[in-house]
Amino acid sequence: SDVISETWLKMATYQEFIQQNEERDGIRFSWNAWPSSRLEGTRLVVPVSRLFSPLKERPDLPPVQYDPVVSNRSPNCILNPFCQVDFNAKTWTCPFSYQRNALPAQYRGISEQQQPAEILPQYTTLEYTLQRGSTAPLVFLIVLDTCMDEEDLQAVKESLQMSLSLLPQNALIGLITFGRVVQLHELGCEGISKSYVFKGTKELSPKQVQDLLGLAEDLS
Repeated sequence: SDVISETWLKMATYQEFIQQNEERDGIRFSWNAWPSSRLEGTRLVVPVSRLFSPLKERPDLPPVQYDPVVSNRSPNCILNPFCQVDFNAKTWTCPFSYQRNALPAQYRGISEQQQPAEILPQYTTLEYTLQRGSTAPLVFLIVLDTCMDEEDLQAVKESLQMSLSLLPQNALIGLITFGRVVQLHELGCEGISKSYVFKGTKELSPKQVQDLLGLAEDLS
């Protein structure tokens, strides 16, 4: 029928939209629709998560030589194309918490005709050149699914070795692998392979994980 044909056409169009965004931003979500309530969120079989390609090249991105605009209250949000912007009141609204935030003074000249890059629809991904230097080293946590054949696993190992060679010398690196069990590897051990092994069938609280790893800080 015409109704069914129109429904399939809309689904195909939405699927194409998702694929275009994945190809452009190098991001894939486990779900493409956000839960409308906490109850609906608890019924998700797979949690909301994403795969992100941090080294994906985007030659079309403009240089952004300033810090991102962050919301005033928690949960923090960064100004992006999905935020509602009131150009007259010079405020913007977080799409998750619906909290209104004042735009900084340097944004007083923006209008519907003159918008900064971070709210333009084609720039859902941006790379900021921060003006405030960070004293803390960068942290990279690698999570690797080992359920693959030997050839693919070898290719992943080679790719990881290349990626590690490109990281800053003072970067902190963590490695978690998972297959039949979850392994948290201790990379600081020289001459011996050391890891903490967790069974996927046993649920552990953050406090139990903290005790097993000997961490002093509260993970909850």
